[in-house]
Amino acid sequence: MKAVISLDGILSFIHSLSLSASNKQWLGEKLLEEARQEKAAAQEQSYADYIESLCGAWKDDPRTAEEITDDLRQARQFGVTRHIRPLSDE
Repeated sequence: MKAVISLDGILSFIHSLSLSASNKQWLGEKLLEEARQEKAAAQEQSYADYIESLCGAWKDDPRTAEEITDDLRQARQFGVTRHIRPLSDE
């Protein structure tokens, strides 16, 4: 079951508790600290998702890292002559 919570209602409830100034400050600091931690965690997760999207191309590949390295080395073409043409017609 989903509930809709009114922040104004929560604030009214807090005001009804007759908290001292130091209690209100403590509560505010705790809420800010928790909000900063949640924001940092969300940002770290977003970075992790981004890095995984870049680096995770082979994560489902059943081959080991050594097998992938060997395949890449075998795919290279050694001894291919490349003809380099000058940019100017001198």
